[in-house]
Amino acid sequence: MDLDTTERASSRRSLLSLGGIVAAGTAVALASSTSAAAAPDKPTDADRVALNAALRLELAVRDLYQQAAGELDGDVAQLASVVAKNHESYAQAISGAIGTSANQRNEDVFNAQRSLFAVSDAQAFGAAARTLENIAVATHTESLANYESIDAIELTASIITTESRQAVVFTSLAGFASNLDEMLSNSVAPLELSGGAA
Repeated sequence: MDLDTTERASSRRSLLSLGGIVAAGTAVALASSTSAAAAPDKPTDADRVALNAALRLELAVRDLYQQAAGELDGDVAQLASVVAKNHESYAQAISGAIGTSANQRNEDVFNAQRSLFAVSDAQAFGAAARTLENIAVATHTESLANYESIDAIELTASIITTESRQAVVFTSLAGFASNLDEMLSNSVAPLELSGGAA
């Protein structure tokens, strides 16, 4: 699994506003083969497979932040702990939507990133967390266009919004607070996930 960044740049500006997310969800529904009015409310079987992969990604991200919280001190350790809880909440929300337990993380993602989160330096942690949040945002955004149900689209859009905001916080912590392009752009490629494994 390749977690390197690519030159595919997308703006976070449109994702940071609720209006942008609603517009994106509407565009996805209109572009799909099923009309928005005929789209199912609950996740379809295909949605459940993709959402299960998203759930496993969120659990891996949670565990990376929990690891970092044990290495860091003070406010930065508290930040890592809070963001870990956020990702746990995303996993639980996905779990509730698809009716499965949230208990199996994506080991490939965790193992690929774990050394980057074994740091005590706040700026190094910020850089690693910024990349991780951007990976999650890019991956969820890629999946958004393939969901068939309203619930899957709305749930994923809400996760994207929060993770985009977290990425901005970590970009600032990494030392880019005065660089608007760095603060509002995402140049990483989405992960290719499957329901059972990465």
